[in-house]
Amino acid sequence: MGRKLTNEERIDRFVRRMPDVPASVARDTASAIVLGYFSARGVAISLQRFYASLSQAGRPPEMATADDFVAAASNRTTLINLMTALELVDASVPLSVAKPLRQEWDHWLNQKYNAKPRKPRRSQRVSLLPDEWPESWAKAAPLLDKRVRTERCSYRRPHANTREMIIQAVGMCAAARQWANSEGVETSEAFSEEVAEVFLRFLFMRPKMSARSAADYFGRVIHFARRARLLEPEGEEVFCEILGALEAEATDQDPSKKKKLRDFHRNFDLSDILVAANRCIDSAEKLQSHSALAHRLRRKAVVFALLVNGADRQGDLSTFRIGREVERGSGGFWEAGFRQSKTRKKKDLGPYWGVTSEIIDLHILGGRPAWSIDDRIAELDGCNLLSLGEESFDTYHPSKLLQEEFRISGHLIRTLITNLIRQHRPDGAWAVQTLLGHSSRWSQSAYRTDFRETAGIEQYHEALREIARA
Repeated sequence: MGRKLTNEERIDRFVRRMPDVPASVARDTASAIVLGYFSARGVAISLQRFYASLSQAGRPPEMATADDFVAAASNRTTLINLMTALELVDASVPLSVAKPLRQEWDHWLNQKYNAKPRKPRRSQRVSLLPDEWPESWAKAAPLLDKRVRTERCSYRRPHANTREMIIQAVGMCAAARQWANSEGVETSEAFSEEVAEVFLRFLFMRPKMSARSAADYFGRVIHFARRARLLEPEGEEVFCEILGALEAEATDQDPSKKKKLRDFHRNFDLSDILVAANRCIDSAEKLQSHSALAHRLRRKAVVFALLVNGADRQGDLSTFRIGREVERGSGGFWEAGFRQSKTRKKKDLGPYWGVTSEIIDLHILGGRPAWSIDDRIAELDGCNLLSLGEESFDTYHPSKLLQEEFRISGHLIRTLITNLIRQHRPDGAWAVQTLLGHSSRWSQSAYRTDFRETAGIEQYHEALREIARA
């Protein structure tokens, strides 16, 4: 048996295996392997492949692309280990570019190993067949069997089971019209406001109809009507608004929602979300401004500030584009004006708070001097506000960030704000309606809960003043 190598000798051996890795990074990696911080095998090899790919392409670590990660990791486990190692030893590498690769691996694994055979379902609902539908609806039914492009987007041909569910939902809507006519209520063939209201009432006449099931029906009818170009602007607004309210009510019916609210209020109030945003900015300033972690912290601060300031749906917030849905005014205050994805209703609340605008500025500057803000905004024109690139984050990205700090979702922020206004300004229903972007008070009532807000609104505004002074 040969002599046992010392830790220093083992470190030198690992370093020699990574000739293309920067010396300091290679040394830190080797030390972490020898001291047991990296339990996974192959970290040194994958790092070498990663930096070799960068070297061959002539790119610095800050400009790493998905191709560099593909060259270094041939499977999901290796990719995760590589990303973990880079986060510890080289913060200059933007790990966000590798996220789509990991999602692809996760999707492939879920399809391969988690797929479950679908159980046949027999519907107990009263639904009319296409030949019993209104004439314009029946003529549009064949569009479900082909790809359709409208002014708004392109619709693929749905899978067989999805097609069946759409047909059933539209058949239920047709049955609702038939029932209304039998009751002496005339409705047009168009998917109008009257049809939406009749459909909602008809659904809740069904035994054991839940808000979740009703929302599913409305969503499928909206899909069909948009594909067929039969959804009038006024009708679309009402259909989508009812859909949003039903989905919110379905969330409210979840017993865990009230528990999450109570858990949140046991330790925090709304002002703590803004305090957390400020804390993220402070932490980012202590890091290298170009690092992935600093960028993530600044992005997190923007999400927290916007959720509390605008009470926007997280799906809308995730798609804000600089110079489009969100703009910086001449006074330095940012403001958003956009059409909501669910209700298609325009929402414009005016300028954001000063603290929110300052956080957005810091996120966009990314460590650059303040005087370069106009040039930076021009450079990022049309880019996603959160990613500062062409790509956008998924709908639930804001909730993922909130879960890390407070164990609540973005939807609950809207509930918390609604409760706060109702508790301290009972006459402020109009404010709730405007803030949430609803066109009717019936829809905003879905955000009501029985939980009583304990933090005073005075404390909330005092926290804002303290953050602005910081």
